[in-house]
Amino acid sequence: MLYHIKHITLIAVVGIMLCMAMAACSDSNAEDAIAMNDVRVAFTVAVSDVRTTRAANEGWDDYDHPLPGIEKENMINPDDLYIAICDKGGNIIGDVKIIKVIPMSDPSGNKYAITGVWNNAKDNIAKAKKIMIVANCYASKLSTISLPDLTYNLDTGIRKYIPMWGVASLPELSLGTQTDMTEPIYLLRAMAKVRVGMRSDMPSYGYSIGSMHINNYNTKGYCLPNNYKLADRTQDIRFNNSLHVFDSREASIDLSEERATYIPEYDNTSSGATPATITINLNRNGKHEGTYTLYFRNYDTAGEPTGTPYDIQRNHFYTFMIYKEGGKLIVNLHVRRWNKREYDEEIIM
Repeated sequence: MLYHIKHITLIAVVGIMLCMAMAACSDSNAEDAIAMNDVRVAFTVAVSDVRTTRAANEGWDDYDHPLPGIEKENMINPDDLYIAICDKGGNIIGDVKIIKVIPMSDPSGNKYAITGVWNNAKDNIAKAKKIMIVANCYASKLSTISLPDLTYNLDTGIRKYIPMWGVASLPELSLGTQTDMTEPIYLLRAMAKVRVGMRSDMPSYGYSIGSMHINNYNTKGYCLPNNYKLADRTQDIRFNNSLHVFDSREASIDLSEERATYIPEYDNTSSGATPATITINLNRNGKHEGTYTLYFRNYDTAGEPTGTPYDIQRNHFYTFMIYKEGGKLIVNLHVRRWNKREYDEEIIM
């Protein structure tokens, strides 16, 4: 199993299985009737059956075996979905208007049947090469903001939905016929995940973490990665050309031990950048023992930082594990799996 420590690439993607079908106005059921120039979209969104990925060297195209995940990292707000049909160059040629969202009977309560329409599809259907989904990104703002400029706020409280984006190639479409897509659409989360904890035996020696915070972080982020237009599939996005940072730096944000914190992308590497770090106040037997700094850099076998900083990048999971040994704080930076969400239900278009 290969890991590229430079990126600390704990990768997670979200998948939605799609299949497409066209309906004509000749449908005998008036409620199901659709204009000849339109394409109806009906699909099921299910937040279950989690899968995970393994770290890849260059991009989001290397997947691993299923493991349980965290529900909040995979939730999609049915009231905040934007679906677009794109041409070969990634330009939007049609919007899928969502007209009905119905919760389905499911023990998890996390399945929805969604119906929408691509209006006036006839003139552009030959140009339709991609389908793009933007979730949890305040899609209502698209009436006044262009898609590449769509941003989200970190928010100071607990964020219920994580912004996501994904794209997939479309087969050739024909009005009045059904085309099934067998390839899933994988959605990249637009946030990074950071967690710090102590080795399990440290409390037995009297150690505890008094407080922690990230120094330098962004309060806003772009919903879409850089160069999103170049990708025919989400998996085509490469790490080295996808960083899309919204410069909104603030001094610090608190961290809680063993609890994940989600933050927007952050530039640690460009000329003049102010690198992000993590400050830890360590206690022993209830008294302050020392203040330590963790870096977004590689760590050697002795637990010392080495090399240059690396960027905090979307859909990556940065896990720091600390312990004291010989009077010295040792840092291990683990590359851990962040689960992939795959929606097994069909999406019918």
